[in-house]
Amino acid sequence: MRNCGRFLSWIGGKGPILLVAALGMGLLVPPLGEFSYRLLPLSAFLLTLGSFLTSGLAAPDKNGSGWLLGLAIVWVGLVLPLSAAVLLERMQLDPALRIGVLLSLLAPPVGSAAAIAAMIGLKPRLALVVSLTLTLAAPISIPGFAALLGLGVSFDVGRIAFRLFMIIGAAAALAKLSSVYRDRVSSVLPDQLAATGVAVLGLVIVGLATSHGVAGQWISDRLRFLEMLAAAVIVNFGLCLLTTVLLGRLGLQIAGTIGLVSGNRNVTLAWAAASAGLPPLAESYVATCVIPVLTLPLIIKACVSLTARVRAMSRPAVHHDVRVSTLPEADNTALGHRTLIKTEAVRNA
Repeated sequence: MRNCGRFLSWIGGKGPILLVAALGMGLLVPPLGEFSYRLLPLSAFLLTLGSFLTSGLAAPDKNGSGWLLGLAIVWVGLVLPLSAAVLLERMQLDPALRIGVLLSLLAPPVGSAAAIAAMIGLKPRLALVVSLTLTLAAPISIPGFAALLGLGVSFDVGRIAFRLFMIIGAAAALAKLSSVYRDRVSSVLPDQLAATGVAVLGLVIVGLATSHGVAGQWISDRLRFLEMLAAAVIVNFGLCLLTTVLLGRLGLQIAGTIGLVSGNRNVTLAWAAASAGLPPLAESYVATCVIPVLTLPLIIKACVSLTARVRAMSRPAVHHDVRVSTLPEADNTALGHRTLIKTEAVRNA
């Protein structure tokens, strides 16, 4: 069991690079992508369970006040979708692509939001509460906003609500049991990295399954795939950056967490909820939205590492100059010399 805990901790620490590797592995080994596609229901459970566990093992959040949670929920679930709808109305955009973009923004944050927040040093508990609240509201909010915005897409609300409550309920119950019997499961979940590793397993399955769909789109129409990928990256990264900048006064960790749940949406949930089907262009866009979700942690890690190196290089270097001086010193019995070593730290301005 301890080996299992060590393995989970290892993949939890290597999460960002493993997610990108999963995309590549699925492309190189197509049968692996096909097999992982069948495991997507399991991945949804692992993502939710990993987020619950990660949040439960996170340090207490001193800034988890009600007004902050309310601000994040209103911003992510109301302000961004409606603002995007107004903006897209003024743009000359293909109607099918407009449906895809708006549908992705009506979706709640990804179920692994808390685990991803932990990977990149943000606020897992804030990410979990915002993601969980909007996910529970999704069976009502997605069809309601879709009708308000005139998307012309019907949804199987009952089926989606049942699946959501089953996944979230089972994950919450298991996470609660692991918290109550912490001593007994400590070998499997020794730390927060191991909890994050549970979610990483789910994300790896998603990455492998996504690569299966990506390969098909690439073969059928490369130009359209690249256009959809570019649009998905711009929307995801753009919303993350915009939110972080606008809410920067709240602090980088809080603003970054709200930015994370603003751009990274559970598009597969909205896709599955559209029972009547989507236009092919909208479906292609929704499918490619998973790629920036999986690559974002590695990109942020790389940017943070690069920034740290640049700052380290810009600091004045400290050199140690060793000087040896020989001073005559009288002894009670005889005259002699003793060598004294003096080390002086010289700072170069």
